[in-house]
Amino acid sequence: MNVFLHIDLNIFMIIICLIMYFSNRGMSENQMVHNKIFRMLILSNMILLALESVTWMLDGHATPFLIAFYYIVTIFLYLITPLPAALWALYVDQQLFHDMQRFRKDAVALGIPVAVSTLLTLMTPLTGFWFTIGPDNVYQRGYLYPLFALISFMPIIFASASILIHRNRISKRLFILMLLFMLPPVLGSVVQVLFYGTTLLWSSITVSIFLVHTNVQSNQIFMDHLTGVFNRRQLDVLLSDRMRAARSNHPLSCILLDINHFKAINDKLGHVVGDEALKDASAILKSCIRKGDVLARFGGDEFIILTDIDSDTVLQDMSRRIRGSVECFNSTRSRPYILDFSIGFAVYRPDSGLDKTEFIAHVDALMYGNKAALSELLTDSPQS
Repeated sequence: MNVFLHIDLNIFMIIICLIMYFSNRGMSENQMVHNKIFRMLILSNMILLALESVTWMLDGHATPFLIAFYYIVTIFLYLITPLPAALWALYVDQQLFHDMQRFRKDAVALGIPVAVSTLLTLMTPLTGFWFTIGPDNVYQRGYLYPLFALISFMPIIFASASILIHRNRISKRLFILMLLFMLPPVLGSVVQVLFYGTTLLWSSITVSIFLVHTNVQSNQIFMDHLTGVFNRRQLDVLLSDRMRAARSNHPLSCILLDINHFKAINDKLGHVVGDEALKDASAILKSCIRKGDVLARFGGDEFIILTDIDSDTVLQDMSRRIRGSVECFNSTRSRPYILDFSIGFAVYRPDSGLDKTEFIAHVDALMYGNKAALSELLTDSPQS
């Protein structure tokens, strides 16, 4: 393949990667582990496309400086090459299980061959394990290159096997899309092996990433489309993970909030205005939570915050901060409605024996107790 055609193709693929990368950074659930992994997958592939383009420009241009530079670029290329497949395997793990303990174990297991590859890559200039660069500054594969290819590609095979074995854990559509991920890289690798000098691997992986981005990432089922926060389905997953972590001494608290008189807003002002009220409420809550906290729409006009606060006093302070933000919003924004929350909160105690449903029911009861107290206060008010 013509050198300039190679470079043009890679530049085009880099542009696609940039679009996907910044698109995923803007997703409201970007703190989710699987989204972080997906962005790392895009970034590593983009770097490999750029490095591969540089190698094509250097190949055959023999000066002492360019030979040394060619070695440096190629070493970086080989150091990063195992990462996309390993990251894909971790992404699949998260989509299937949402289990951080399993994720950590798999990350260690996948890290071992990557570490071996790293060591052999750093030794290659002296040994020629992976590649050699001759005095004419021409690249040649080393005698252990098949081992490198195996290390680099094997995680995709394992990920595909895991998808097949655990296909009942995901929807049929997601199963097919994730299984198809390996098809373009396989075809690209076959062409690359059969026609030496042809490099389509990273372009083909870009196609796979784009397939996932378009059909999985951009249409995730985890986000409430109206408010831009997590939906009830993802809340269930996150709460299960947080409660599991709480049993290992990771604090967990829950704050449940209900918009007071929301039905009156809908009935008097219409559902379009009601939707705006929900968006405003979520924006207020987003401004009040900390990095690492989880905000989700529990249903209707109810929101939930999961946080690592381990003190009722600190939770009370956070509740006051939310009410202060609501008061500031009402006094500074011109809206045909007044926002207010009933709030219930509690620290999760693993020794309480409460399961997920019981814990939420407990916080829900506290929230309704707060709503009743507020209603009684308004009834007793001289202005009522």
